[in-house]
Amino acid sequence: MIVGFVVVLGLVGLIMIISSLPGLLEAASTPPPPDEYMVKPNCTEFKCRNFSISYPFGMGEDCYSSPWFSINCNSSFNPPKLFLNHSRLNLEVLNISVLDRPTVTVNSPISSSCNNYSSTKNETNTRMRNIELNLNGSPFWFSKSDTIFMVLGCGSARLMKQTKGVMAGCASICRGGRWNETEDCFGVNCCQTTISSTGSSIFKNYSVNFTTEEEEDNVTDCVVHALLVDTAWFSIKFSSQALIETGYAPLSLLWGIQEPDGYADHRCVGEPLSFCTCGFGTEGNPFLKNGCRDLLKNALIARVHVILVTTTTANKSTTFATPRIG
Repeated sequence: MIVGFVVVLGLVGLIMIISSLPGLLEAASTPPPPDEYMVKPNCTEFKCRNFSISYPFGMGEDCYSSPWFSINCNSSFNPPKLFLNHSRLNLEVLNISVLDRPTVTVNSPISSSCNNYSSTKNETNTRMRNIELNLNGSPFWFSKSDTIFMVLGCGSARLMKQTKGVMAGCASICRGGRWNETEDCFGVNCCQTTISSTGSSIFKNYSVNFTTEEEEDNVTDCVVHALLVDTAWFSIKFSSQALIETGYAPLSLLWGIQEPDGYADHRCVGEPLSFCTCGFGTEGNPFLKNGCRDLLKNALIARVHVILVTTTTANKSTTFATPRIG
């Protein structure tokens, strides 16, 4: 009778555990993994300001998968700023996504066409501040679907790919021949366009070609500005003057690991670059060896407790352990 009572309790507890597994998994997957589970072992420097840097990105040698993923925390700024691959790209980092869609958001520099007008010679010399971003050889890509080409000022600009010509272009007109502050971008003082999806959805490099309006040829100023911006950022109201003065706008780059990356041993898919994910029922950083932890095991350890059941016969008392969800 006592044995039967214990067996029934044990079965009830097991049934409760099994029936609660979906809830356990959901509850356990809600909070993000602790920061220390997202970095390479023995790498203690992984924070800049309140920003945690997850592998394959990292600060300090042996803490990133390749120098392309190196992050420099520049404390000469107040507050400090993060920079990606400061030896070559040196792009300010605004956000890094490792567990979701593989992106790194950086500040995209603005290209400009500027005039130097001489009234004595009645001639204008045009100089270009053309920022050419080249990601060749790196694990980063520009994404056509995530990017908008934007032109500010009086004139037009074309987005050029070094090997295959024009990718996008638009023209911005100015009333009265002079550029004015704007908070929208529909062709007057500002224009914007998506990038043609023809061919590959990603690209590695670009440059900008400018054409200014004739009315602007006799002024000394930077009259046309062009840049790539993140589509999510573009949906937010902006000040064109503040944007030009800042010289940058957010832009998301896709990234992946270059196979073979011996430190990542989980589900990695994709070409030419791979992105890794933890399997069902696990969580953590899939780019780390043994970085995916058993979510079910952790959930049961956290949620299953033991209660003591005491049964008494005429001559002795016996205590049994049985699981309970709590």
